[in-house]
Amino acid sequence: MKAFEICFTGFNAVERNELETLGELVGLSVKKNVTNSLHILCVGDNAGPSKIDKSLEGGSVIIDKPQFVHFAYTGELPQTTVEQILTLVESRTPIKPKQQKTNDLLLNKDAQPYGHFNQAANIEKAISSLQGILLGITADSKLKPAEYAFLDLWLRTHWEVSDDPDIVDIIDVLNDVLEDGVIDEDEYEDLLSLINDVNDIRGFIEPNSHNQINQLLGMLQGVSAADDVNEKDIDALAVWLDENHQILNKWPASVVTSKLCDIFEDGIITEDEKKDLLLTVQKITGRRFCETGDVTDNTTECFDDITEIPHDNIGFCFTGKFKTGSRKTVESKAQSLGAITSKDVLLSTQFLVIGTLASRDWKYLSHGRKIEKAMLLKEKGHEIYVISEEQWLAAV
Repeated sequence: MKAFEICFTGFNAVERNELETLGELVGLSVKKNVTNSLHILCVGDNAGPSKIDKSLEGGSVIIDKPQFVHFAYTGELPQTTVEQILTLVESRTPIKPKQQKTNDLLLNKDAQPYGHFNQAANIEKAISSLQGILLGITADSKLKPAEYAFLDLWLRTHWEVSDDPDIVDIIDVLNDVLEDGVIDEDEYEDLLSLINDVNDIRGFIEPNSHNQINQLLGMLQGVSAADDVNEKDIDALAVWLDENHQILNKWPASVVTSKLCDIFEDGIITEDEKKDLLLTVQKITGRRFCETGDVTDNTTECFDDITEIPHDNIGFCFTGKFKTGSRKTVESKAQSLGAITSKDVLLSTQFLVIGTLASRDWKYLSHGRKIEKAMLLKEKGHEIYVISEEQWLAAV
């Protein structure tokens, strides 16, 4: 399935870079020039006539910045624009004998096109995360108002997978279960059975580390949704980690396991230990739902508290999407200060810099493979620091 193409023109360099980054994050194929296969041309105030004329000749749809930003965050476009895009795609789709014609675009329930970059992987992660969230919020056999609100908002904000038939089935059952605000044992078992059936049919049931970590992150989100952690939550985490012992040496399982070992050491669970565990969980998930009402993932636990960041002859690796420019731009800036940059985390890497605009398609929600590698190197005694884009900018 081919992503549809977009080109931005008439914007200054900084603004164009921000728009192109947003386009890539929602799964569009961003082009620097108007191509014969271009679907959308997004124009700014200083758009030149040549690109507009070429775009019109090729039948591309022209939109402005507000329309694009609205589309990127909601998946919605004006109906006339949708019809233009669908007509354009149909006209460019070759008819092949004895083959079923497929759309170039992925449409939501309102026939609106939106990005589909790594759609299958996003669905797999969403189901794994949903499994974990359900385990977390039901660990104490109660459904608190904050947990219900969190789950409802999580489902409504994960629009990129909300139209998948299996996810729709899960949401329908979940809505029925939550209608009275209480999850009884039979309802809970029915819901988990449906999720497990979907996993089995779609091949997600294999207990690989990717799905296990996504499920653990979901469970941590569910456990902390009501802004507290009780003894039943702690016991549920301990049971889950014991059943998924294959990932105990991986982040964040290693961090949670260490905390639980400290808690269980004297056989007494104190209020201070509960608060400390909650703080750790919130740092891992980057979420304080009761305080912010935000269900996005933005970890802070992996960032090192460091202000002195030398560059001369120091190994740097940059990963993610950066507000300040492309990865090549930030690498060039670091190199101008004497840094040695690499595309991956190496034994010689001392700083891993995480871009602010984390892609939804990173393997572990907002945590990439490079973060995991850095955490493992750190556990083995290597001097490596994981820092945010903001920390790095403050140092340069």
